[in-house]
Amino acid sequence: MQAETKTVLQTTDIAAHLKAPAKPLTDIEIQQDYDYFMAQETANMLLSAGLISLVEFNKLTQINRDTFSPMLREIMPKIT
Repeated sequence: MQAETKTVLQTTDIAAHLKAPAKPLTDIEIQQDYDYFMAQETANMLLSAGLISLVEFNKLTQINRDTFSPMLREIMPKIT
């Protein structure tokens, strides 16, 4: 079993944090997110059609996350 590490960030000035300038997205980041979305849509269609099992769907989801590195990967639910 993999050890899970968690990091706690302490923010003392939330207002200053919220005023920080947004980091612009690169074309590569946008393309990776789009590619991940399309791969997941395909996996969802296969699952809905009964062509793959939930276990296979979860494996595909993990492969898609590893391959395309979507921007919000860190906050996505864990795959069981």
